Amino acid sequence: MSIAQHFDKNFSIPMQEWSELTGFEEDKGTWANAGLVWFKNHGYDVKHLELFDYEAFMKRPQEYMVEIYGEEAGQWGYEHTNIEAEIDRMKEMLAEDIVEQRNPSLDDIKTFLDNGYLARATVNSNKLNNLSGYVGHAVVIIGYDEEALYIHDPGLPAIADRKVLFADFEDAWSDQGRELDAIRMV
Repeated sequence: MSIAQHFDKNFSIPMQEWSELTGFEEDKGTWANAGLVWFKNHGYDVKHLELFDYEAFMKRPQEYMVEIYGEEAGQWGYEHTNIEAEIDRMKEMLAEDIVEQRNPSLDDIKTFLDNGYLARATVNSNKLNNLSGYVGHAVVIIGYDEEALYIHDPGLPAIADRKVLFADFEDAWSDQGRELDAIRMV
């Protein structure tokens, strides 16, 4: 929702409704798919970059997640995903032609930001906070300087304008397969 509010200061929608639009389910990870399709259908330019192979996931979700993310993160992701719903959403994303299957980089983030996009990346929240283990999480990247990215971290606790050194971000980003979304209002 913070991305929509960034581009339209008057954007307002009840949190319960936004949660439904983006596919939130209690005790499940919220994948970006439903939200990205919503943005695309509401006047935004949307890019989704990652190496994740939707076709392979649709055929063998648990095995594929463990294969690409490793045992801990892959199993966590599988156990915290509504597989059937995400497969349906993936089909919508592919139909919208916003998916680019490749490994995004910090340079991609900088280029998107320089061109008026906000970027959203999935990270290991524990690594971002210097903790052991794995917890999937998403942050909105709003800027950068010569040594760090500036992110809005929804927390908990929420931290606006959080400065994260490139190396620390890369470490937390790599655990989640380096997924990157770029969104701007058209």
